[in-house]
Amino acid sequence: MTTKTICLTTAAFVAGAFAARANAECRCDPAPSWMDRAACEAADKSPDALRQFVQRMDRNRVNLEFADYVDLKTAQRWQAEERRLAAAKDAHNSAPKVARNEVR
Repeated sequence: MTTKTICLTTAAFVAGAFAARANAECRCDPAPSWMDRAACEAADKSPDALRQFVQRMDRNRVNLEFADYVDLKTAQRWQAEERRLAAAKDAHNSAPKVARNEVR
């Protein structure tokens, strides 16, 4: 996937999550149970960590919703991190390629 596709997909996912749960409260304010605290810790790490935690709980027949643990601040932090990583990758890819003149 290209960087632009990843950014657009992430933004669309986060926007969709908030549109579906516009009036819901984030369960991290404060977390009432150990599962909620663990999900909030996963959300602090990354969206992938939260997704993996929710999937793991689903296998244990615990019904958790990804969007319950994402608030606006968390989504903005994820997007900023995604933009930072994309900029670093673009800077690395835009570096000029220099041919070697060594004999092999």
